[in-house]
Amino acid sequence: MFLTLMLAAAQPVAASAPSAADPVIVDLVAGEEGQHCLPGKDICFELPETKDSGDLPTTLLVSFPTSGDTEKTSFPLPSFSDDPQGLRLWPHLVAVHRGDKGDGRQGLEFLVGLVTEQRAMYSGGGGSGSRLHLLRFGMAPHAIALGAEVLDVEWDSSLMIRACFSEQDMKDRLGACHDEYSFTGTLAAVKADGGELPALTYRTFAKAYPQTSRRTDDNSAKRLKKSDLSDWKDPECSYERLLRYNPGTARYEMDRPVPDCSDYTTP
Repeated sequence: MFLTLMLAAAQPVAASAPSAADPVIVDLVAGEEGQHCLPGKDICFELPETKDSGDLPTTLLVSFPTSGDTEKTSFPLPSFSDDPQGLRLWPHLVAVHRGDKGDGRQGLEFLVGLVTEQRAMYSGGGGSGSRLHLLRFGMAPHAIALGAEVLDVEWDSSLMIRACFSEQDMKDRLGACHDEYSFTGTLAAVKADGGELPALTYRTFAKAYPQTSRRTDDNSAKRLKKSDLSDWKDPECSYERLLRYNPGTARYEMDRPVPDCSDYTTP
């Protein structure tokens, strides 16, 4: 019962609310000491602090504040293929199974998100790019487990590259002396289709500023007009894909290939 109430509270207000059988993206709420918790704070997740600022957490801590049990359970995190420089919790969960009627925790399963980050600095600019990793988290009778990674996608980025190297460049570019690139991903649940894990919609938005900026070009040589001083949405790297879980590969797979958007996502 507690989980049903929490999920209902987490769903956005809409004219047509999803039925109890539909998958839900749950928004986590802030808990104590940087925890991310289910609404009602029945279950909380956190990444422990590391002694060295250059080290990344290697475990995920899970606790159950409302049960009176203050002990935190530690689960080892997998190695991430992108060799990240930063790691943070995704402030949402994907609800998979909501528990049985006898005990809301029995059979409970979520997809927990971790965001890995790469950063780079260069003369007059810099940037960061991140990826979202979804891992299975389940509670079977007498067992809690953090399972394997099921999804790894480009998530968000922000890049700034110097484009003025002289006073003439400043005049030609109307004072817009940096080219800026950004990439943002979102996940949304779709209607339940009977799969082992819920199908998801992955949407991306890629932008460049000014309008004429392209990362592969020497943009400092371009003279800008006032109309250029706005964002340009890249139609190729702003796309939508359906994600379905394939039990054979134990991973989510896209309904069709995606373009190379490294100009936006690689710092």
